[in-house]
Amino acid sequence: MLNKRGNPSVHMGVKRPWLSFLMVAVGLQTWADPARILLIRHGEKPEPEDHADPHLSAAGRERARNWVNYFTNSTGETPIALFAPKPTPRHPSVRPIETLEPLAAALKIKVRTPFSSSDYAKLAQQLRADPKLEGRTVVVCWVRQSLPDLAAALGVQPLPAEWSETNYAGVYEVTFSAGKTGFRGIPDARAAPVMPARRNH
Repeated sequence: MLNKRGNPSVHMGVKRPWLSFLMVAVGLQTWADPARILLIRHGEKPEPEDHADPHLSAAGRERARNWVNYFTNSTGETPIALFAPKPTPRHPSVRPIETLEPLAAALKIKVRTPFSSSDYAKLAQQLRADPKLEGRTVVVCWVRQSLPDLAAALGVQPLPAEWSETNYAGVYEVTFSAGKTGFRGIPDARAAPVMPARRNH
């Protein structure tokens, strides 16, 4: 969903019952923020969509390969960690993991899957509290329905707009500097490289 300038719009009045509680928790937590967290959705599904098939389509596998060049050459700093949701019997999709696998192979690191797709708030807390990630770049591939809430759980205000069903090329760029959280919605990463982020000191 884009505004007149071609950027993702935001719902100013959207409320989440858990958000107030999370903000209180944020005030009590000592953070070790990454410099930047880049959020993407998984690659394309099989068409017509087969709900029994948890894997990427051929187009999705191609997109996964294309992310390698983007995240290794266009983001200013190589990601130090990759995260995707853990498949569960209720949500068995492995598409987010498959989307990051070519990048993981190129970086010689593993895709971490500590939480299910509904536990995005727990992921946000872990990302902001892990001293090994402090000042570095992290990539998270998640399901599109939870991406705005994941951004909010990371401290983004106001809540970003719902991620478009047809957009597989977008990026949410969440930055942390001097105790402040920044946000930029990139509708098409191919046309708008992410700028280098400053490390926190």
